[in-house]
Amino acid sequence: MKNKNYPLYKVDHVNNLKELINHNAIKYGDKPAFTFELKNEVISISYRKFNSDVNALGTEFDFIGIKNAKIAVIGENSYEWILTYFAAVNSGNVIVPLDRELPAESIRNLINDSGAEVFVYSETYSDIAEYLQKNDAMIKHYFNMKDFPEMINRGEMIIRSGELTVVDYKVDNHALAAILYTSGTTGIAKGVMLSHKNLISNVIAGCKACFFTDVSLFVLPLHHSFAFTGGILIMLHSGCNIVINKSLKNVSEDLKKYKPSNTLLVPLFIETFYKKVWDNAKKSGKAELLKKLIKISNALLKIGIDIRGKLFKTVLTAFGGNIDVIITGGAPIDFKYIKGFRNFGIKILNGYGITECSPVVSVNRNNYYRDGSIGQVFSSCKVKIINSDENGHGEIYVMGDIVMLGYYNNEQATKEAFDGEWFKTGDIGYLDDDGFLFITGRKKNIIILNNGKNVYPEELEHVILNKIPYIKETVIYAEDNIIIAEMFLDTENEPECASRLSSDISKVNQELPQYMTIGKTLIRDSEFPKTTTKKIKRQYKNGGNVNA
Repeated sequence: MKNKNYPLYKVDHVNNLKELINHNAIKYGDKPAFTFELKNEVISISYRKFNSDVNALGTEFDFIGIKNAKIAVIGENSYEWILTYFAAVNSGNVIVPLDRELPAESIRNLINDSGAEVFVYSETYSDIAEYLQKNDAMIKHYFNMKDFPEMINRGEMIIRSGELTVVDYKVDNHALAAILYTSGTTGIAKGVMLSHKNLISNVIAGCKACFFTDVSLFVLPLHHSFAFTGGILIMLHSGCNIVINKSLKNVSEDLKKYKPSNTLLVPLFIETFYKKVWDNAKKSGKAELLKKLIKISNALLKIGIDIRGKLFKTVLTAFGGNIDVIITGGAPIDFKYIKGFRNFGIKILNGYGITECSPVVSVNRNNYYRDGSIGQVFSSCKVKIINSDENGHGEIYVMGDIVMLGYYNNEQATKEAFDGEWFKTGDIGYLDDDGFLFITGRKKNIIILNNGKNVYPEELEHVILNKIPYIKETVIYAEDNIIIAEMFLDTENEPECASRLSSDISKVNQELPQYMTIGKTLIRDSEFPKTTTKKIKRQYKNGGNVNA
């Protein structure tokens, strides 16, 4: 199909996460919902078995006396983590996913802030449980995931005895289901409150926009909102077999072993994979041949002939041979990687989201995308651009069923985040005539020069990284009305690059409007500090030496 607009996909409607699991158990039955490895054995859990396990664990929680409670969960990616989430929200409790990379003290603070009384953890994080017990955490119940088989068995026995409180529980679609703590690049983490309605609206809209099937490889951390909604909830409603990758070291191996048709990745993964393709081509002496094949393939595509599967079989085999779509979000991605993978026959569909919107707001579709954009706005919400400048760039506001209930125990922050019913994302962008959304920066990062001109740091950073390949990371800011580019260079592969930097920046400046030109550069000795979701903490600067 050509890259043109087409109707949304038809999707079975469900009203909450409990209906989602019940519906899928009936529709997909014994089809695998999850596949994972345990002690070198490959285990598959069917949609019917998953529904049964959710009911059993939820019943065990209820029998113990866990009702209307907040349940915190931490651990590596696992079936048990996912089971905890659904057992909690589908029995009237609230899930509080925790970032496993946070230090113990930060975890304790988030638990106390959320009011969580239950702590579920994997064996790997038993030291965190011990820390919480010794340091006055509010937790009343601790559960190690290794005990789940026994807990599920007890829950099943209770259900067989006729106790169906959890099985028959009627979910309030507007009730609080999850508290997700933001890990923003600046500021203190806030607890985003999402309801069943928020989450399921995002799922339905996602399935209407994009089509997924067969095997999906799940790689990103489960506590991340983009990962869980996109990689678990949407894939479940699509009837996929979700393969759970437990270690990033095994991603390439899992791609080859399970041959997925789709996966979700942050841009860093995509960039790394792409560079590896070309590094391997150079090492084998086939880089020039690969370039020629791309030219031939693109010429054939213009006349409707697609033989990329044959021409680039070696490249595609490294990804399992069946990969068709990679959804990416969480950070900007350079167009060259999207175009590069498309040349091989793999679609990189860039999307945009924010935790407060459950989290996806827009996405490029399987066969309708616009390069440089973050896709079309979801059917479950509306977007408008506020206070736009002469170029139509302004703050992105979102309204609709996907927008959060508010920030937990933080009325002031909630009030500041809304303009009536519209949520203020803080992101700067614009909509084109076909409804594609574009991001140009963050409102709080805008540089306002004394001549009244606005400079969007992210936009300028994108230009620099695209024009000068040996710059691995850069952050733009201003001091005394001078635009400064602080950067970390790839001196490992290009030892002499620092000596060329001044000249290369001058070339970039020649292509920029005068008010955007870089007046000073700083070279860092190390990478920029990052959040646990690998975003640069923009408040960190002045960490390098003046270069120009």
